[in-house]
Amino acid sequence: MDRRILAAVLVIGLVASAGAGAYAYFSDSESSTGNTFAAGTLDLKIVDRDEPVWGDGVTATWTATNMKPGDSFAFGVEFVGLGRSGTITPDHLEITCDYSVIEEVPQTESDTDPHTDQNPDSMAKQMNITRFLYNAVDYLPSIQDVDFDGKKTFYDLKRAPVDNLPIPQIADGQQNFRLSVEFLEGAGNEFQGDTFDLTMIFTLNQDSSQ
Repeated sequence: MDRRILAAVLVIGLVASAGAGAYAYFSDSESSTGNTFAAGTLDLKIVDRDEPVWGDGVTATWTATNMKPGDSFAFGVEFVGLGRSGTITPDHLEITCDYSVIEEVPQTESDTDPHTDQNPDSMAKQMNITRFLYNAVDYLPSIQDVDFDGKKTFYDLKRAPVDNLPIPQIADGQQNFRLSVEFLEGAGNEFQGDTFDLTMIFTLNQDSSQ
């Protein structure tokens, strides 16, 4: 017999032998359904003197008009009240700010910089914070003097938030935040007629690393 034919017969035989050893078995599978993983909530609530219903934001808590360099604004009765709801107990509160500048229309003749709105930091550095009171504690020393000018301004607060503050109470409890501001004597004509538009930002953080 030709050896090539014999080799082919042997290969076929081996394949047939391998298939002959396979068996079928019964099986039954069951499953667990309806498993859910729901995230909890952190919910900071806020009120102020003229918006006494707890909500997610207030407006125009601190306002001043006709400012001139050297003016101080104690804001003796103005405050923001902070509370919380939600299912998760936060670790701490953080306070910072953001701001913009609105140029007057029409332009004031003696305003030497008609583009302060394009560089709001310049006016923020003239807005000196003189009281930063939360839960009856003045945290003004906690504001870092970022630009080393010897003042604690909104420019500093924006770049270095005051962190790790006690959390507000839940239910109907609240901690008040109060603010006092000085428009520095060194503010020049470039700010005549301009409006400094400030947003104070309060953040509940879940973890100490935040």
